[in-house]
Amino acid sequence: MLQENKNKIEKKQPIEVYRGNKNKKNKKLFFIRDRDHGKSVPKHYANEYFGRPQRKIYIPYGTIFSSIIFLSGVIYICLFSSFFRIKNIIIVNNEVLLEGDMVRFLEERNIKDKNLFLLKTEQVRTALKDYYKRIDDVRVYKVFPAKIKIKVQEKPSSIVWQTGELKYILDNSGHVISNIEEDVKMPKVIDLSGLIVESGKQIVTKNFIDFVNTADESLKKRFGLNVLMYTIEQTTYNLKAHISNENKTGFYIVFDTSIDVVEQLDKLVKVYQQGDEPKEYIILSVDGRVIVK
Repeated sequence: MLQENKNKIEKKQPIEVYRGNKNKKNKKLFFIRDRDHGKSVPKHYANEYFGRPQRKIYIPYGTIFSSIIFLSGVIYICLFSSFFRIKNIIIVNNEVLLEGDMVRFLEERNIKDKNLFLLKTEQVRTALKDYYKRIDDVRVYKVFPAKIKIKVQEKPSSIVWQTGELKYILDNSGHVISNIEEDVKMPKVIDLSGLIVESGKQIVTKNFIDFVNTADESLKKRFGLNVLMYTIEQTTYNLKAHISNENKTGFYIVFDTSIDVVEQLDKLVKVYQQGDEPKEYIILSVDGRVIVK
């Protein structure tokens, strides 16, 4: 009986136990990556205490260098290539503010041709809000590969309407809101005909309100002119912008509110580009011609 048990014990296979050194730390090179489990190791090498041995994977130097060169090329293209330089500036949702004026403002601050990845949209947003007081809110979006889109939310358009000694605030549709006594930072239109104004009544159209606000914003920001006031006489079709010069001579600009304000402002640009110095007036719409005196 003892002999049979002895034979059975001798027939059993020896148990192989993987013994690792817990305190020994392997020195790792940057191109060696360790895995938690060596999946190719037979299961009978594992035990509850030591676990399974780790397997090392060696990454070839050539692969590392190729990856570095590839990443360097990507970084160069993104940051230094002309492919991602801003070529177009798009303004949307503007009503009174002119797109051309805003684009010119940004171009003067070297926004155009700037790398799209390096552009800080918050700085653009702050610059626009600080310069254009009419802006209530603005959002700047990057449009790859070479555009920025600026969405503008303007404050409600309004003007101060004066007849005689009385002043009134009009809403953006031309209705009288209330009378005022103090000066407010809005374009002031003086009705020289002295028509009676009633509270809540519409005395001008929304188009006229938008025309005055657009002209006022552009004359002040685009041309740097000191606009004192606007006047009308018998009709709102002829609008005079009274300008004060540094030498206090002053002159006025005559607009036709039935014609596109952008077209008339572009004519005014040509007047200044030609070096004409107005001493008395500039009339922008007389059968398609401009008269300067």
